[in-house]
Amino acid sequence: MQEHIAALESELGAQRARLEELERKMKETPETTKLATTDFERKERERSIVAINIPEGGSRFAHDNSKMDIEKVSLILKHLDMGYQPTAVYRMGKTRDDGRPRPMKIILPCSASQTEIMRRAHRLRSFPTGQCPPVYLRPSMTKEERENFRMELMHRRQSRRNSQDTQHKSNNNISDTLMM
Repeated sequence: MQEHIAALESELGAQRARLEELERKMKETPETTKLATTDFERKERERSIVAINIPEGGSRFAHDNSKMDIEKVSLILKHLDMGYQPTAVYRMGKTRDDGRPRPMKIILPCSASQTEIMRRAHRLRSFPTGQCPPVYLRPSMTKEERENFRMELMHRRQSRRNSQDTQHKSNNNISDTLMM
């Protein structure tokens, strides 16, 4: 009987050790999963672009609007002389009340295609949009990256305004001295 109890106690000790090991691994798993998720998201962003000011379809059926979005993206890619077909195309966010179109996420086959499209994005200045505002492309970014981008853009605009103001003042001073 003592041997049987000793065998059960040793088996119980082994199971407790195994349980502690599994609990330790479970605590580590969310961090590992989070790292894998952020790595996947980073790779997805590296091959994605966001298109702004592409008009939304007016159909009440989401499928028809989705088909129109894919056709519009195909027109843009043809205008840029790109032979890539996007892996996925979808609108981001909720439908806006002010009538402005939602940004469109375009996922491309590889990061090289994203780089090439961004290199040719300046060609969209000649893309016919009719009465709509011009179409802009930007790389897909995290919220943090977008905020930094906006701050840099505001800083550049402000410094450009300051340099233009300085230029106008110096031009006025030159014309004043010439008139004397």
